Amino acid sequence: MQITSETANLVTPVAAPARPRWRGWTNYLYLVPIFLIVGGLIYYGIVYTFYVSVLDWNGMSATRTLVGLKHFLGIARDPIFWLTLRNTAIFGFLAIFIQMGVGLLMAVMMYAPVRFKALYKVIFFVPVVISPAVTAYVFRRIYNANDGELNLILQGIGLGGLQQSWLADPKIALFALTAINIWQWTGLSFLMYYAGLTLIEDSYYEAARMDGANFLQLLWHITVPLVRPTSFALLILGVIGALKTFDIVFLVTGGGPGRSTEFLSTYIYKKAIQEFNAGYASALSVVMLFVALLLTVIQLRAYRDQ
Repeated sequence: MQITSETANLVTPVAAPARPRWRGWTNYLYLVPIFLIVGGLIYYGIVYTFYVSVLDWNGMSATRTLVGLKHFLGIARDPIFWLTLRNTAIFGFLAIFIQMGVGLLMAVMMYAPVRFKALYKVIFFVPVVISPAVTAYVFRRIYNANDGELNLILQGIGLGGLQQSWLADPKIALFALTAINIWQWTGLSFLMYYAGLTLIEDSYYEAARMDGANFLQLLWHITVPLVRPTSFALLILGVIGALKTFDIVFLVTGGGPGRSTEFLSTYIYKKAIQEFNAGYASALSVVMLFVALLLTVIQLRAYRDQ
């Protein structure tokens, strides 16, 4: 077959029209709203907090006095600040590890063949989505020293000697708050662990059972190591969440009695809103930011070195 000029034009690929160079930049325009929102709401707020932390300012007046690192030096000598760190550490340690342990056991039980599994999942997760205001009101009622349900139950089962003023005793109030947090957030640990268990091959368990492994050995030597990424994620979320805890503390105890449940977040609120000391409150916020970053970096390095 002889190829003529007309047939050659048919088989020769036609070059696509050159795309204008400026069109390549239009893709980046879709990122502009995200950068504006993140930069305006988050990073601008962080930078502004740093700025206010070096000022002597009540948060409202036009008079602002530059004081440098005065507030940070005052924080180092502030006994209430160190008390808030202690309370946060106790609260976070108990809440995080109890939530993780109970959540893992709940996930293991739900991973087994049980009836009404979907219903149980909903029941376990409901506390996570309940409003903190509702949770605080309910537990204030439960912990009531006079006619609270907890004391009535203890009295009804013959343990009246264990009745306490759960929120009025400085030695107990922090642990009562911790129990509320555990009840509210264990469902999240359960859900994440359950998702992690679905990724584990059944062949691991079958091989271990053939070697005579019991339930506890399966749990400790197979389940726990293989859900380590989930445990690590929960640990980071728990540490950051403990530092940010405000609503339950403020609504249930307000930081009392005698600052026994004072957290860094509630202390910042009182300094900024109640005492009109925006500079000192901003310095406390900066310190809390650095503590959160430091703990996160330590956890990341520990996980990477494993």
